Amino acid sequence: MARANFSLQENWRLVVLSAFFFVAALALGWRLFHIQVLTSDERVQIGVNQRMYESITDGERGQILDRDGNNLALSFPQPIIYADPHVVGDLAIEYAEILAPIINRQPKYILAELTRESRFSYLQREATIQMQASVEELGLVGIYIDEEPRRFYSSGDYFARGTIGLAGVDNQGVSGLELQYDEYLTGESGLEVGERNLYGGRIPNGRIQIEPATQGADLYLTLDRALQTQVELELGEAIETLNAKGGVVAISKPATGEILAMASMVRTEDGEIVTTSDNRAVTWVYEPGSVMKAVTIAAVINEGLARPTTVRAIDDAIELYDEEECVGVKYDCTFKELGLVYGTKEMTLEEILVNSSNTGTITWALDLGKERLHRYLIDFGFNQKTDLDFPYEASGALKSLENWSGVEIATTGMGQGIDVTPIQMLSAYNALANGGVYVSPQIIQSIAHSSGDMEYVATSPSRRIIEEQSAREITQMLAAVVARGTARKAGVPGYAIAAKTGTARKVQSNGTYEDEEGLYQYASTVVGYFPASAPELSMIVIIDEPTDQFYASETAAPLFGNLASWALRHYKIAPASDLVYSSATQNETDNLTVDEAEIESAQ
Repeated sequence: MARANFSLQENWRLVVLSAFFFVAALALGWRLFHIQVLTSDERVQIGVNQRMYESITDGERGQILDRDGNNLALSFPQPIIYADPHVVGDLAIEYAEILAPIINRQPKYILAELTRESRFSYLQREATIQMQASVEELGLVGIYIDEEPRRFYSSGDYFARGTIGLAGVDNQGVSGLELQYDEYLTGESGLEVGERNLYGGRIPNGRIQIEPATQGADLYLTLDRALQTQVELELGEAIETLNAKGGVVAISKPATGEILAMASMVRTEDGEIVTTSDNRAVTWVYEPGSVMKAVTIAAVINEGLARPTTVRAIDDAIELYDEEECVGVKYDCTFKELGLVYGTKEMTLEEILVNSSNTGTITWALDLGKERLHRYLIDFGFNQKTDLDFPYEASGALKSLENWSGVEIATTGMGQGIDVTPIQMLSAYNALANGGVYVSPQIIQSIAHSSGDMEYVATSPSRRIIEEQSAREITQMLAAVVARGTARKAGVPGYAIAAKTGTARKVQSNGTYEDEEGLYQYASTVVGYFPASAPELSMIVIIDEPTDQFYASETAAPLFGNLASWALRHYKIAPASDLVYSSATQNETDNLTVDEAEIESAQ
């Protein structure tokens, strides 16, 4: 009986054990069937995903070149060091200590990057070759090396900075032409798909698929690198010598509006003189002063009111308001002539411009009338953008006719109470140089696409503002300003230069021309073109808040003359000798520069 019980118990155990193995085998078989049959495609894909990688390749950013094809901005590959935090895992603290001295970052920063909830984290962008070599030698799992494009400015980061602009670390434009034409410069991204090993390296002969990236377009500018370099050099020296706050210079070809050089520089709080990140030739508005008189007198001539030799009695003072009406008016009601007292004097129209006569200009402006003066100012391009296609271009400010007071015709005609940009002022003088035809300025010569197609940026159609004869006569008068007037130091021996000076008080933050201490600040301007009878170049020079001297005849004029001389030699421009000067005699005030007299009369 005992033997029977033992056999029964033994059989029961065998049954249970057999059943267990049967169930286990069944489960294992089902699992294998599930893996190999039912979910085989999914499992294969998981393996592929762990082994495969996708990499977006950026299209190379287009170059920026000057008018002669000299490179100004280009991109080249630079190493980056990055990590896959999921692969690094528990090694993050150890890696942070190892990498810190190599990439010159704090361990806590690296640790934060290594513990991110992502599969990609930058450790060092713009890495050096030494950093790359050191990291590669370590062979750390989950730490990888790659390349990304970095923008390089061949003449330095500060060269023409306000014009060219800058591209950020992501290779996207953030200022200047880099920003304005970012859509053209940016290439189309490509895609690379391949296999990698546990350490992130590519598997030799592994599957790889590449959709190539497309390079961005190249910009050819109208700038001349050599001239731009000289302009920045001499402008910086002038700011230093004159102890000025800053300055602006722009040089163009008046016939086409092409800008050959455009520089704006400032003195920093540390006393360093640097190019500005914004292009003040386009973004800065200021009251230009007496350089506006040429526009006013050109309108007078074009309306047939006078010729350069027309003689008129000019008073030494003009009162436009009585004393009661002047209360609260920004400007003085009585406009004085050059700080001199002579009663009434006969002056030709040319003498008025040569000697920058305030009351003479006002007298003729009153005959012109506010409606016609306002219209001519609009026609010359003021109170509107120039169509330069540059970011943050200012339009300036000119009051509407209904808001003109009784003194507005006087102040505006002399370049006060009207806000302009330097490029607007230069473009207005270009119209005089072009025989009365306004041409919009341009900075882009062409766009070269990676396909080989060339695109030329369209500009606004040119328009006639004044008659050719009127422009010829105002040019003769401006040449006389340089020959024997306030702009003598803007001259170049052997050449006829047409130019005008202007020394204007700057409006302060309190809305007046005086600061809290009762002091004035000045912007000194010379603008003109040359050779006068056949203009090939034009230029505006502005010295902002010079300290030691502030008259344009002594600050901006010498710089204008130096740069004009250099540019004429650079472009091998011969003197033009066919300019006929009018016979107006030199004004008695010639021994005193007009700018000095204007400032003295105001004080």
